[in-house]
Amino acid sequence: MLRIRAIVSALCVLSIAACGGSSGGGYSTGPTGGNNNPPTNNPPNNNPVTTNAVTLTTSAFMPSNITVAKGATVTWTWDSCTADPYGYGGSTCVSHNIAFDDGTTSAPQSTGSFTKVFDAVGTFKYHCAIHGAAMSGQVVVQ
Repeated sequence: MLRIRAIVSALCVLSIAACGGSSGGGYSTGPTGGNNNPPTNNPPNNNPVTTNAVTLTTSAFMPSNITVAKGATVTWTWDSCTADPYGYGGSTCVSHNIAFDDGTTSAPQSTGSFTKVFDAVGTFKYHCAIHGAAMSGQVVVQ
């Protein structure tokens, strides 16, 4: 029993040390040294990402802004279901759709995927018609 307690204690110490990271109590350090402020919840990175895949989470398009080549096919995949927090084995799914400013829309759904081919150069903005502008993104075609 003492051996188990010693092993558990050692694992706890190692876990705490691993989480602590470097100076500053585990928080990030900037170019001017340590930062003892807790991390903030920054908005999603809105810099365009070169990819042909977007995931729909419970409240966002990830990434929200992408850049693709002319003629590319972009696929949006729904990942908006969360496991039952009470452990009964069910899940809760949130329906979303994709509505482009040009009138193209996907069906409202909580699972599955939607694809669109981008044959013209330009910026194509879209949003979830169910959740409005708070859930939006764009495809930049070069």
